[in-house]
Amino acid sequence: MTLFPSQYSNRSHRTYKSYFLRTTDSLSGIRSPFTKRGSALMIMIWALLLMSVTVMGVVEYIRYSAEEAALASAEFRALHLAESGLAVGLHPDTRRGDKVLKQKIGTDSGFDVVINYEGARIPINLITDERLRTAVTELFERWGLNSDEAAVASESLNDWVDRDEDARSNGAEKPFYEGLGVYDLPRNTGFISVDEMLLVRGMGVVDRLKPDWREFFSVYGDGTIDLRTAFKETLIAITGASESDVENYIKRRDGADGIPGTEDDQRISDGESYRLLNLTGERAQALQGILTSDDDLRRITSTGYVGEKRAQIIVVARRGEDRSLTYLARMEE
Repeated sequence: MTLFPSQYSNRSHRTYKSYFLRTTDSLSGIRSPFTKRGSALMIMIWALLLMSVTVMGVVEYIRYSAEEAALASAEFRALHLAESGLAVGLHPDTRRGDKVLKQKIGTDSGFDVVINYEGARIPINLITDERLRTAVTELFERWGLNSDEAAVASESLNDWVDRDEDARSNGAEKPFYEGLGVYDLPRNTGFISVDEMLLVRGMGVVDRLKPDWREFFSVYGDGTIDLRTAFKETLIAITGASESDVENYIKRRDGADGIPGTEDDQRISDGESYRLLNLTGERAQALQGILTSDDDLRRITSTGYVGEKRAQIIVVARRGEDRSLTYLARMEE
């Protein structure tokens, strides 16, 4: 059969198109070497980035762990040094101001021990003693409370401690606290800790005006005030002496350096203390049972240090006549 040109042309076109499609399909499965190299490079870059992030994380973790270990080691050593200082401070032959109380061990470590007497603080659980109650009221007024606020706080402290449920004119017993929604206060058995005083009516004002008021009170005292270590404000409130007389007494007591608890401190007899404070007559007689220079209840504060790290141990203990030691409290800070 004779093919017309148009028929021939259509057949050739279909044949060429079929060949082209088969060739294209066969080439599509072949990837260029440059394409393979680019993919491998990208995978390698991502792997390096992942490894870098992982290594950085591990390094940071190791560094943090090393710092934590160093701090833990310093804290442990500081606490150990504080324990060592405490042993020195509690030794029966150790006295306030002894050089052994401050020791440097190594280039940046050591311990510092301070010996005080608990009688430097007002024994709050014995505030039912009228002399102590009056002193506390005077102390509060010196701290900025007005007379009514001072009376409320001091008498409420009395009501908390005494055994009865009769409120003083400015005090507070159970009905007052029940009105505030508190039904188990006061316990009328004394304070367990100085911080517990904050629960008492009127003590919020004291806390606002004198944030360090805790340093002036103790729950371990035996009812006496120690002339050797009492603060100036406490001595003024207890004795009623003038500020200038108390300052002169403290200057004599603390020695030339003016620092309590050092080697140049002066041991002053009770009689000389009374003379320096200008206490005479009935006032002196009234205070004889409350002022002392022979308190045996020690407060030992031992601070161990390693570099900037500090550990502090406070112990309240009584030394008996047979040199035995009775622990009343131990606190770590």
